[in-house]
Amino acid sequence: MSSAFNNFRAGLPPPAECLAIGVGCMELTMFGLAGILNPVEFAKGFGVPMTSPSSTGSHAGALEASSEDKTTSEKVKNTQEAYIAAIAARNLQNGILLLTLGCYVRDRRALGIAVAAGLVTTVADAFIVQAYGVKDAMFGHLIGIANSLLIGGSLLYWGRDDKLW
Repeated sequence: MSSAFNNFRAGLPPPAECLAIGVGCMELTMFGLAGILNPVEFAKGFGVPMTSPSSTGSHAGALEASSEDKTTSEKVKNTQEAYIAAIAARNLQNGILLLTLGCYVRDRRALGIAVAAGLVTTVADAFIVQAYGVKDAMFGHLIGIANSLLIGGSLLYWGRDDKLW
């Protein structure tokens, strides 16, 4: 039984590479495809929820929104969805890059650089949410910062042949 486990374990990449591949899968699915398919819910999870059309285009005391207000409201909604889809597309690209470097190229240092470089966008996202969004969503961005630092740093610090792995 232990020899079967050892054979299975020998075929796996080191833990930091497995975690980086996991981050790539999350970027591809939860933060990429899900954001493109459902931008409204993705925006809530990201921490910058979209404003509803009714709150952007009605006058105080008006019984019904004018056609101009409805048009403006629809434009605002479309613009918000476009920005959220752009964020999701960026995440999709990051996921494809991480999975390519981790599963196909299998270059530990390049994977470490890509994961660590994700720190730039994660910190920027955290500042944007802090300034404009829902403060409670900051925790998820802090987890992303820790992932970029810890996983990217460990991929860059330890080599594949180190005794630790």
